[in-house]
Amino acid sequence: MADNARNPICPNGHQQPAAGTKFCIYCGVAVLPPVMPQAAVPPPQQFRPQPPPPVIGYQPQPQYTPQPTCRTCGGDGSGLAASVVVCKECRWLRPLVPGYTVHNSAFAWAADAKAMAALRSMTPLNAAAKAVSEKVGRRWIEVSFNGILLGEKQMPHIFGPAVRAARILGMSHMPDVYLSGERPWDCLTFGTDKSSFIVLGSAVAGNFAGIDMLYLLAREMGHCKAGHALWKTVIRFFLGEQGQSKGFMAGGIFNAILSPSALVGGAIEMPLLAWARQAEITADRAGLLAVGSEDIARRTLLSWSLKSSFIFKQINIEAWLEQQREDPGDMLRLSELTTTSTPYIGPRLKLLSQFAQSPEYQQAFRQIRDTLAQAAPKKPDPKPAAKQPASDLRIKCSACQTPMRIPMSALAGKTKLPAKCPSPKCGKITVVTKRSKPAKPMAAPAKMKQENQNYGE
Repeated sequence: MADNARNPICPNGHQQPAAGTKFCIYCGVAVLPPVMPQAAVPPPQQFRPQPPPPVIGYQPQPQYTPQPTCRTCGGDGSGLAASVVVCKECRWLRPLVPGYTVHNSAFAWAADAKAMAALRSMTPLNAAAKAVSEKVGRRWIEVSFNGILLGEKQMPHIFGPAVRAARILGMSHMPDVYLSGERPWDCLTFGTDKSSFIVLGSAVAGNFAGIDMLYLLAREMGHCKAGHALWKTVIRFFLGEQGQSKGFMAGGIFNAILSPSALVGGAIEMPLLAWARQAEITADRAGLLAVGSEDIARRTLLSWSLKSSFIFKQINIEAWLEQQREDPGDMLRLSELTTTSTPYIGPRLKLLSQFAQSPEYQQAFRQIRDTLAQAAPKKPDPKPAAKQPASDLRIKCSACQTPMRIPMSALAGKTKLPAKCPSPKCGKITVVTKRSKPAKPMAAPAKMKQENQNYGE
């Protein structure tokens, strides 16, 4: 076996004397390679699981359970009483009815979405906006306004309509609402995409109330719901106070054209201002959905633009609207484009009127109106008052003064009724006569008089 394994063999069976021979020395045929013995493969062993070694004093480890996002309400309002609308910890807001929501498309202005998309496409500006807003913006703005945080115990006549406006627009969380005197005639929205807050000017709070205040607050809730808080913060943080005559052309057209710094600033400022104007149209439409009346929305916007509800009452609204209907041409659009973040009142009211007459608004408001009716507290059904049994007529015996009680039913349809004294010693008859007319109007029961007639037995 050792030789066979070591020396090759030709096909004719001739074993070669040397291991390195390639051809048979006897017949010249190519030899076969030597056969190598194969090692025996042990049979596979079956796997037998071994029991774990005993552990003395082993205790099962507690499994980790994630904590709810809010310790007060659980993040979804499940931990709140049915009467609580806003969670004090996470600001969760109870919907009008379970599952109620309002999509942003119900009030969003198409040009607003287009302008916001243009802002988000500017990658450096978008990154800087998020960084500033999340790290510095909110805290800086909250401090700079010296605002008073409103709530159930702090000016509830304003906080209540704010909560109602947020619920009508289907917001999931209630934004913080501050009252400030720094910019008394402004309503402002700031914050981030995840957390927003509203600053209400002191003059606005002092001049508007009721349904007008609801409209103004619903406008700001529309800003929050539409995701405007981030860019509103960016505008204030990067550009400062914005208003008419404070744009990049505030120093004059020649200054804007000839100044390189003005042109560089305008490259950033103009897209932001363009979006801000479109965002106000979205907010106007959100407020209209909340109040459901174009007249209220128009009246509030006109009074707000005058910055005086008292002066507004003296203005001829029809004459003013006629003035606003005149198209001043490209000059107005150029002025609005370069100087302000708020659209002028004339074009603004035209767009609001178009939205109020659109089928989209009618359908959305109909759904909101039906939901409000469903969420209204149910009044108890008026039940017919149970008829009280007629009181008995109490008299005294005309002879012995023994108290007597006569059921009123016994007098029904009668003008006179003889009543016998219940005393066995007396037994006299007293005749009770019903008067034909009461002594006083609305007197009940009718007055009775006694006729003392003694009947001998």
